[in-house]
Amino acid sequence: MSYSKLCQSLILVGLCAGALPMFGQQAAKPTHSWDVLRNTPEAREAANKLLGHCGDAGTQDVMNACFSIEFQNSEQRLNSTYQTTLKRLDQDDREPVRAAQRAWLRYRELHCKAVSFLQVGTGSLEPTVVFGCKAELNRARAEEIQAAYRKPGMTSPGP
Repeated sequence: MSYSKLCQSLILVGLCAGALPMFGQQAAKPTHSWDVLRNTPEAREAANKLLGHCGDAGTQDVMNACFSIEFQNSEQRLNSTYQTTLKRLDQDDREPVRAAQRAWLRYRELHCKAVSFLQVGTGSLEPTVVFGCKAELNRARAEEIQAAYRKPGMTSPGP
C-alpha cells in the first residue's frame, strides 16, 4: 500500500469514528488514570480507614482515593452550606451570590491545577495535590459563605 493510500485510509477511519455519535453510538470516553487508580475497591476501602490522615497511606492509589473521598466530603458540606444560605436569602439577593459562587468554582479549578502543576507536575501525585487543594479550599469557602452571605439579624446558615 502506498503512503498516500495509507494516509487516506487513516483519515477515513478517523472521520468515521468521529461520526459514530451521529448514528446513535457513543465513542468511548477515555478514562483518566486518576479514576482507575482511586476507584479500585481495595484502594477505596483502605482510604476510608485513613480519612483525616491521608498522608499516612502506604501506596499512591490509596492516598489518591483518600484525598478524593475527603474532597467529596468537603464538596457535600460546601454545597449544603451554599444551598442553605440561598434558601435564607431574598430572591433578589440570590443572584449575586450565585454569580460569586460560579466565579469561585472556576477559580478553585484553575488555582488547584496551577498549584499541582508547579508542585508535582503531572505524575502520580497530581490527583493527591489537586484533591487536597480543592478540599482545603472547599472547607474555607463553606466558612466564608456562612460568615459573609447574611444580612444583619439573619441567623447563621450552618448545616
